[in-house]
Amino acid sequence: MIRLIREGSPWVIKSVILLIAVTFVIGMGWYGYEASQPNTVASIGPYTVSKEEYYRAKQRYYRLYRDQLKQEDVKDETLQQLAIDGLVTKKSWQVLADEFGLVVSPQELHDAIVNQPDFQKDGEFNAEYYQRLLAANRMKPNQYEQQRRNDLLIEKARLLVSEATTLTPAELQEVTDLNARQTLDGAEPDAKVFEQIKMQFLLQKKQRAMQAFQASLRARGDITIHEELL
Repeated sequence: MIRLIREGSPWVIKSVILLIAVTFVIGMGWYGYEASQPNTVASIGPYTVSKEEYYRAKQRYYRLYRDQLKQEDVKDETLQQLAIDGLVTKKSWQVLADEFGLVVSPQELHDAIVNQPDFQKDGEFNAEYYQRLLAANRMKPNQYEQQRRNDLLIEKARLLVSEATTLTPAELQEVTDLNARQTLDGAEPDAKVFEQIKMQFLLQKKQRAMQAFQASLRARGDITIHEELL
């Protein structure tokens, strides 16, 4: 190539330079631009949220508002916040599961999949139907199995936090007082209402526990959200 440039006529030199330029633009310019585009919109500990994962979550929330809540004019900012908050919470549960040392055995994963009604025909797991349904949703079995394993880990972490979360005597007294205030004068407090209020208090306490865990992750620098990619 060097010799050709040195010995060639001006039009040959121009042609070679043009060829080099085109090759650079196609091979390095466009490809390099595409390859350099970040695909991670958030990282939570060792886990990441990809653009595809984020867009799927946005679509799910959009369908929720459109089909169930009958709202068409949902602001994109609302969908963005719901999607990223939900994904950060999900990945935070995975981090918590890791810190608890939780695992999902192959048998647990197998049982969860074969017992899932979506993959059954006539009450039994159908392998062919399972693969067709995944293909229709543009997923491979190994991708779905990894996703299902993560979901099972999250369920275990949630259960562990749930079992560890109890109301203090002061909180139970607050439940009792609230139930009494909702009871008509002269009537006995309703045990069902008491249990409902108690469950609401427990749920709020679990939510606060997860929020505190996420705050600790942020303090450690383990949560990063790339707002410019949302």
